[in-house]
Amino acid sequence: MKLRKIIAGLAATAMAVSTMAVSAFAAQDVSGLENATAYLNINNADWGDFEATWTNAKITGDGDYVVKVEMAEAQDLAPFNALEVVNGETELGFEYVITVTSIKINGTEAKTGEGYTCSADGGAVTTRVNLYNEWNSPDAAATAGEDKHLDQRCADGDVTNKTATMVAKESIAGVESIEVAFTVSGLSTEEEPVPEEEPAPETNPDSGLVGLSVAGLAVAGAAVVATKKRK
Repeated sequence: MKLRKIIAGLAATAMAVSTMAVSAFAAQDVSGLENATAYLNINNADWGDFEATWTNAKITGDGDYVVKVEMAEAQDLAPFNALEVVNGETELGFEYVITVTSIKINGTEAKTGEGYTCSADGGAVTTRVNLYNEWNSPDAAATAGEDKHLDQRCADGDVTNKTATMVAKESIAGVESIEVAFTVSGLSTEEEPVPEEEPAPETNPDSGLVGLSVAGLAVAGAAVVATKKRK
């Protein structure tokens, strides 16, 4: 498919991201998205179909990304809407963090609180950041996966002062567009450079002198000659 080739050909840097726009009805079908693709899970108040264009982003490393949805007609949203990453927990691990920096609704900044990163329903498969979720709240003791690792995380390490409703309830009525900007951290695998060791001093087996350069030996020889002349 042409779309698949386009997706595969897009590249990203730490401050830029590959994006793809897809028109669909209802909350978009993400079954065909690549692993580590960030998308908006947006639902209308009727949990029904609506026409929209979705712009997703493939996470390729630490950096800044943007996803958005543009509705063909204004929608009142359900009490659950989120930013999610396809197989993010299994593909990228459960230590990386998504920090939402901006939520624009109908072109106006609407973010009023700070969110947190978790797995969808504790499944340790899909990564989720709740934008407006009336049924969730931060829980520092929440676990996920068969190993029961700590699930909820944030950049400053304190999820207790975060929220699952980063926008006000009145802002999810009459929605024509949502644009979410976020920063990914904790994926860098670059190691700090190891300082080069200084070469060990050379040993002259004949003289027993250690680490003397040619110039040093010359100076030492001149000192011996000067001493003999004074005698």
